[in-house]
Amino acid sequence: MAYQLIREEKMNQDFRGHAERCVYTFTVNLPDQLGASWRAEDLVNAHITELQAQGSLLLELRLYENKSGTFTTDYMVELIASASPLWWNAIILGVLAVLAIIFVFFTVKQVDDIVQYSPGAATAIGIGTTAVAILIGIVLLGAGRSSQGESK
Repeated sequence: MAYQLIREEKMNQDFRGHAERCVYTFTVNLPDQLGASWRAEDLVNAHITELQAQGSLLLELRLYENKSGTFTTDYMVELIASASPLWWNAIILGVLAVLAIIFVFFTVKQVDDIVQYSPGAATAIGIGTTAVAILIGIVLLGAGRSSQGESK
């Protein structure tokens, strides 16, 4: 027996913007006579409450049920909600900038002996390591964006 749709809700249909889709499954180890469907609804409602507490709007909800097990019932939930309000690119760039500054500080601190022989060496090493850290950050951001585009 396959999954059967038991609940479908569409709300906030006038929303325009980026949305995310989440699909997950879970199993309730109770026969339906002992409240498996009630427990599943309770779990889905708790997820919706937490989603709204995080500042997202629920756009669509689908709950599927599979009663093929003797003492278990499998459920699949599909949620579509507005995207997280966090600006992940800005957060990632900020963390990379802090890491680059820390990396340059410790590199220049370790290369302090070279400054006695060539005063410009510490500055050149600092600029070089900062450039390398920024390039690595750009490559990582580009890889993250391309993998997000493929999953849609």
